[in-house]
Amino acid sequence: MPESWIVRVLAIQFNLYSPVNFRPVLGIGKDITNKSLLLFSRAYSYLFAVTKEDAYKVESEKLLRLVEGKRLKNSIGAEKDVFLCSSYYFKYIAPKHLLSPEIPDIICITEFIKSAVAAYEVLGRKQYLLMAKKGIKGLVKALLCEKEQGTYFKYTPFEENRIVFDVSGLALEAMSGVLRHSYNPELVSIGNKVVKLLVDYQRGDGAWPFSYDLEKRSYYWQLDYHQGFIIDGLLAFYPYVDGELKKSCMVAIRKGVEFFQEKQLCPEGYFYYRYPLKYPINIHNQAQGIITFANLYRFFRDAEYLRMAEKILKWTIDNMRDPSGYFYSHKWPGFVNKIPYMRWAQAWIMLAMSYYLYTTHQDKLH
Repeated sequence: MPESWIVRVLAIQFNLYSPVNFRPVLGIGKDITNKSLLLFSRAYSYLFAVTKEDAYKVESEKLLRLVEGKRLKNSIGAEKDVFLCSSYYFKYIAPKHLLSPEIPDIICITEFIKSAVAAYEVLGRKQYLLMAKKGIKGLVKALLCEKEQGTYFKYTPFEENRIVFDVSGLALEAMSGVLRHSYNPELVSIGNKVVKLLVDYQRGDGAWPFSYDLEKRSYYWQLDYHQGFIIDGLLAFYPYVDGELKKSCMVAIRKGVEFFQEKQLCPEGYFYYRYPLKYPINIHNQAQGIITFANLYRFFRDAEYLRMAEKILKWTIDNMRDPSGYFYSHKWPGFVNKIPYMRWAQAWIMLAMSYYLYTTHQDKLH
């Protein structure tokens, strides 16, 4: 790895975790990330479903259309019926990824699909389902990869020879949203192959690795909210799983949930940062925990899962909410990171809280 690359990786990670905001000193300007817009859009859709207040509907649609207007047009995205987008407004360099405003990534595309589906389900406007279908075409055309080791989705079109497992979970969830309203046998076939890969690569104790390097034949482990992404994907796609794979998929879900609940989650209601490393407590873990346990409740109808979501939510409000109303991104013993991040903190916790309210609201309706 070149020295300049290492410096940029360290600078990005330092700015993310530092409790002191050095961005103004370093000349780093503010801007808007597509992922934040999509998370907020979905949250506003759920809040409109619960309250029927028009202001939430207006915000949901405005943010979704804003991202739609920033569609990337490359050799694939130039097609009118294909949607591609990027999560970042700056060049994001991590040890395992190179992302930029010009490179479509699976995070942004799947969030776009899920937010468009949520808008369709809540508002009933067919245009949003059509938007989601364009995202599905972009997902499959730009990021689907079929190799000897299995079928999976890539993080970006340019990442080769590396399986990132959680993004295939995100893809399963996104595809399931469209399948609920428009059955597509080709999409079902792709999804079943992806489910098989996730089942095959799950560790015996229920954990999934973050990634697998096909050339080096080595795993990279990062046990955090990514476990929740995969559980959510398998739960969502389960109705479309075929034959004998259905039994294996359910076993994988049960084992994955056991690890998520018994190993990663502390009895008090907060998650390990990256198991077995406890600190800093990360708001993203907390938000994903609320979402995943709400999904488990919706799937199994077991009230204990809803109580777990409530417990995590209460701990987060009691311990990571500033008196002014926003939420902290990271908490260490004795101090917290009080920088009000939008993409890393506020968007995720707002989505989690609104989805929890949406889940309980639907119970009351039925």
